[in-house]
Amino acid sequence: MKKGYGTCPATCGELVQGYSNKRECISSYCIDIFSRAIITEGTGMSNRYVKNKRKSLEAIAMVLDHFDIDRSCLDKLSLSIRSSIPTGKGMASSTADIGASIMAILDYLDQDMDSDLISKIVARVEPTDSIYNENICIFDPLKGQVIDDLGKLSVKKVLILEPGFKINTVKLRMRKDYYKCLSENRVLTSQAFKKLKYGIENDHMESIRQACETSALANENIKITPYLRDLIEIARACDYSFLNISHTGSTVGIGLNAKTDLDRLEYEIRNSEISKVYKKQYIKNIIDGGLRRR
Repeated sequence: MKKGYGTCPATCGELVQGYSNKRECISSYCIDIFSRAIITEGTGMSNRYVKNKRKSLEAIAMVLDHFDIDRSCLDKLSLSIRSSIPTGKGMASSTADIGASIMAILDYLDQDMDSDLISKIVARVEPTDSIYNENICIFDPLKGQVIDDLGKLSVKKVLILEPGFKINTVKLRMRKDYYKCLSENRVLTSQAFKKLKYGIENDHMESIRQACETSALANENIKITPYLRDLIEIARACDYSFLNISHTGSTVGIGLNAKTDLDRLEYEIRNSEISKVYKKQYIKNIIDGGLRRR
């Protein structure tokens, strides 16, 4: 039986998010948690338009349109998605599900599609993320467009702080004052994107730190990140690489390097009120973005 496979990584929030001059942009990085999709000949997708697959099926249908393939073929195919990505935490679980599904149908059809086109297709379904691109980039989530390719992070591990509560990204973005708050942060976030660009292109970690913290603190007028300032203070004392948040989710990432006092960092968090909010703490690898066939 013919099958198509697709895999997409998660993010740990965003390094920077907000307006870059007049455009809403994000810059994310990927970690080694994945959503995996399989397409097989089966009972059909069109009559299994269930909630957790609806967006993926919309994107698959657009891929078929691109290749002038009649959507009726969905009646003969079945989609299965398995994901290890936490939902409602700002780790791009929905974007990863959609991306993995697109790669699965491309694999099934023996077709290719570049990351720019895939991003534009997904942006027609929902505001998307930059994770379909191999490098860190400044990215327009509404148009699915790379504004500036920045390169790669030299940091290879991140301590993830995952709280028990979830945030509905769609509802947060639909809040009446969301874009008003983004606009109020425009100067700060535009500066943060410039610092991030300089920091990644020149491997200047202090610029990356400043960019992430500027963006995280500015975002407090949109969504409070519990103990953000305390976490920054602790991370600084432990020689971290950077600290970033999920701007429309709830996770926090602390980039680690060879000099980071990880034992102290974990001890300080565990033995404080912070651990009552961030109940899960674990380390993941920072990896290249992009969709995989396996």
